[in-house]
Order: sequence, then structure tokens, then C-alpha cells
Amino acid sequence: MARAVRYLAYALLLAVAGTAAAQEMARYRVDVTFSWADPDLDAHWSRLIAFAHSSRYSLFQDGETASSGLALVATNGRVSVLEAELAEGRRRGRVGAHLVLPGIESPGSFSFELDVDEKLNRIAFATMLAPSPDWFSGVSGIALRMDGLWRDRVEVPLWPWDAGADSGPEYTGPNVETQPRQSVRLLTHPDFLTADALKPIGQATFTRLP
Repeated sequence: MARAVRYLAYALLLAVAGTAAAQEMARYRVDVTFSWADPDLDAHWSRLIAFAHSSRYSLFQDGETASSGLALVATNGRVSVLEAELAEGRRRGRVGAHLVLPGIESPGSFSFELDVDEKLNRIAFATMLAPSPDWFSGVSGIALRMDGLWRDRVEVPLWPWDAGADSGPEYTGPNVETQPRQSVRLLTHPDFLTADALKPIGQATFTRLP
């Protein structure tokens, strides 16, 4: 009898440990849909770069200066410098897996999957609105774990952003490097404004996979 009780207790301990381990990681599918279009332009989005990260890393924030990597994504769609910045963040334990998807026409959509864990429990991504001086869209630090639990589904609007790296006023034209670089801010170009406020140009949906 005592042996049976010990065996049952051991089995329960293994089951609890397995559940705890399963809760430490999660996989999310991210569906990114852009509704923005301009019939007079070859409207498209550059390659999208996405990654998992901790609360100690930020891809961008309203009012802060864009990193060199983000500025290059926003001005010409290049991801190599940002990938180098992510590698440094990974070395410091602040960045997890990342991926790069091919560009798409607009309107259009991206879809990808990423693994997150208890520490690296946020997802960020960015893609250049093209053609444009340095306009982009994306999300920075969507937290997928709250109060010790993984969120099943998160929906967020996507906004147009100005990276503060190019002073060109319109979609096309020569590059006019901004010196000193300005801060990242919401884009207030007339094409993205309604009578009341700035309008979203798309949506991102984060869905936890079984």
C-alpha cells in the first residue's frame, strides 16, 4: 500500500512537472494584414523581419530615436543591420528566434509562426511601406504572457510610422537624410488621416497554437 501511494505521488509529480514545462514555452501564429492601397503607386511592403524578445529590448517606441537597423528597414527595406543588432541582443539574452519574410503587394498579408518562452515572451516586427522616404509599420513588444498565463489571442491595429531618418515629404523622390535624426513618430501624412484622427492601415492577430 505504501509503495502504491509513493508511486502515485511520483506519477503526479511527473505530471505536474510536465505541465509546468509545457507552460514555459508557447508557439504563436501571427497574421498581419495591410489594407493600405494607393492606385497611383506600385504600393507594396518590403521584407518583414520579426522576432521574439524580452521586456528589456525594444524595436521602436514613439518619441525615441530609431536604431540604425530599424532606420534602414524603414528607408530601403534592408534587414542586415537590424539582424546584426538582434544578434547582439541575442548574445545578451534579450532576443530569441527571428525570421525574415519576402515582401508583398498592398493590400496584402504576411503570416508566420514564432516560439516564445517565459522570458522572451514578446513579439515585434517591422516592414517598410514602399515607396516612401522612411515610413514603416509594425509592432514593438506585444506581450503574450500576462499574470503567468499565455494569452490565447491578441489583436492589435497597425499604424503608419515615420522613422525620423529621411525628410522627404512624399512617397517618391530623392533621399533627404535627416540630420540630426528625429524621433520615431506616428505618420501624419494626409493620406492616413480622417476628419477625426489617424486611421489604422491594417491589423495583426497573434494566436496561440496547441
